[in-house]
Amino acid sequence: MHAPNFSPSPPRGRWPVLLPFVVPVVLAHLALAGATLSHAETAPAGAAPLNRAPVSVRVVEPALPVAAEPAAAVDVTPAAAPRPLAARPARAASALPVSLPPPPDSPVYRTRIPPPTTLRYALSRGPWNGNGELVWEHQGDRYHARLEGRVAGFKVLTWDSSGSFDTAGLAPTRFTDERRGKAAKAANFQRAAGKITYSGPPDEYPLLPGSQDRLSWMVQIAAIASADPQRVAPGKRVSMFVSGARGDADMWTFQSVGSESVSIGGSSVPAIKLLRQPRKAQDTRVEVWLDPALHHLPVRARLTSSPENETLELVRRVHDPS
Repeated sequence: MHAPNFSPSPPRGRWPVLLPFVVPVVLAHLALAGATLSHAETAPAGAAPLNRAPVSVRVVEPALPVAAEPAAAVDVTPAAAPRPLAARPARAASALPVSLPPPPDSPVYRTRIPPPTTLRYALSRGPWNGNGELVWEHQGDRYHARLEGRVAGFKVLTWDSSGSFDTAGLAPTRFTDERRGKAAKAANFQRAAGKITYSGPPDEYPLLPGSQDRLSWMVQIAAIASADPQRVAPGKRVSMFVSGARGDADMWTFQSVGSESVSIGGSSVPAIKLLRQPRKAQDTRVEVWLDPALHHLPVRARLTSSPENETLELVRRVHDPS
């Protein structure tokens, strides 16, 4: 007696009969599985992930344009004290219009221009002593001034001012400042544009009537005193806008201290002393002694820069040093 056969497979004789029913069922299952896979691959971002092997994907970001920062506003509001028209990291493509009116402390004086001359000085700057020479010359409507300082035969300072004349006196167009060990700097008095610009910093100042540079003021103040000596009487004041070559400019107001004697080569020269006090932390104290017998040109001048307290002093020599 044979053991019974419990195999799930139907007998061979039945497959031909069941085949027409099995094939459609299998095909239907396959179609349903394909639809499920297609839906899973196109599911939205919030759908639950499938348990599939990870796929390495390289994402390339498009180069998006970076929005430019808005340009900073330029303050050109009139102020009582002169200040730069613009302080910006780079110069604009076109010059800014200058519309600032002169401040009330920017007067215009009558002047009498001194004749051409050459003055020689004993020069001291800090611990160093040497010689200085001021050459003042003019012809027609043009002038040129040059101050050169030497210590131990080496040139340590050269100030150069050139320009013309107008109703306020000297009208500088260019000033250069060259010092030993430093690059030369320049201030440009752009009269057509009405502003003062510089070869280095981008600052700009309004070109006020009677504006001077760090050298021309010495001749300008002599011209004012010569035209009207009462302007430098004790207690009187003389004001002018003065610019250096390194982006520095401010109103210089001199007050007359009165008469003082200056010792030159063993003799005493009567002079008129004027004093300009600093107005801020980093500023220049100026003392100047004008010689009426020398068309009021300086017989002595002392400029002290703060906060270093470095002093440049000039005292006139009667004769050239031997």
